[in-house]
Amino acid sequence: MSVDTYLKGKNTSSYRRHKEDDLTVLIAPALISYAEKVELVTRKNLLFGVKLVALAHHEHKPSCRH
Repeated sequence: MSVDTYLKGKNTSSYRRHKEDDLTVLIAPALISYAEKVELVTRKNLLFGVKLVALAHHEHKPSCRH
């Protein structure tokens, strides 16, 4: 999964927006079609401080294309 924080000039109209307090997350259409649930989790690391991790949960169904 990639994270892009530079959005100037990019078309994000097809992305789903999720707002939580002061944070807005844009979720790609491909991720929406494959994931049952997306969790945003903060993790503390002694060397790098706090980082945000996105966990995409997927269930295999007959409609899966892989």
